[in-house]
Amino acid sequence: MPVCTKCGQEASPEDIYTVNGQGMCEDCALANQSAPKPCDVWAVRIATNTRKQLGMQGTEGLTERQAAIYEFIAAKNGATMADLQREFNLAESELRKELAVLRHCELGRAEKRGVEVYYVPWDIDQG
Repeated sequence: MPVCTKCGQEASPEDIYTVNGQGMCEDCALANQSAPKPCDVWAVRIATNTRKQLGMQGTEGLTERQAAIYEFIAAKNGATMADLQREFNLAESELRKELAVLRHCELGRAEKRGVEVYYVPWDIDQG
């Protein structure tokens, strides 16, 4: 039986889908296709315009988890993926979804510091 390259579960051959050259089970293939992408110009435009029209500021309109992630990276002046995984006990894929929402709302972004990537508030000084 074929094995999903993402989750490692066995699946029948008709239930394996090729996504970006990898054989994935149906659940992983769907999750891969529906995951929000951080650099999505239209998602940013829609999110920022909607928030503006509704008068939302800061963490208004975010889920509790998204707001907590934002507050954590703001308090720490940036956090690595490992920091976020330790703090929130979430898989990297789940964190990436939440971080993509922060990016779409122009509340969070990634920044390289040396060789590490930090997730920081949108308006942090880039100096």
